[in-house]
Amino acid sequence: MQQYPFRNFHHVPAVAIYCLDPRFRKQHERFITEELGFGEFDQYVFPGGPRALVDKTTRDFFLAAIEKVSIGLHQAKEIILFAHRDCGAYGGSAKFNNPAEEKATQVEDLKIARGVLAERFPEITITMFYAEITGDKVEFYPVK
Repeated sequence: MQQYPFRNFHHVPAVAIYCLDPRFRKQHERFITEELGFGEFDQYVFPGGPRALVDKTTRDFFLAAIEKVSIGLHQAKEIILFAHRDCGAYGGSAKFNNPAEEKATQVEDLKIARGVLAERFPEITITMFYAEITGDKVEFYPVK
């Protein structure tokens, strides 16, 4: 078996919460490291990503993990939320009447997730992005 490099560290500047859709995994990681400049970050990957903070059945689990590990142990100061087009956790693009309705639904959930996080962690910076598919590329757009 091949050996892989290991760095022993526990501090990361950020937490990224995004969907487990494999079509977007590498793009998320590249965007976070190349565009946002975070070389290391905690990852919470779950169907629908930030939707886990909207859903009451998963919210407490995610909040506890973020609080204990990412903020407590790893001392993260920023949380980045991602939603994406054609997300299976929302039923995919086919569930919506048009792309604007799909994006609006997910942006609303991003804002709810931001509110949940801001209430629990008022000292943490929270940023949000929506990943749009354009042909064979993915583009990340900031959400206010």
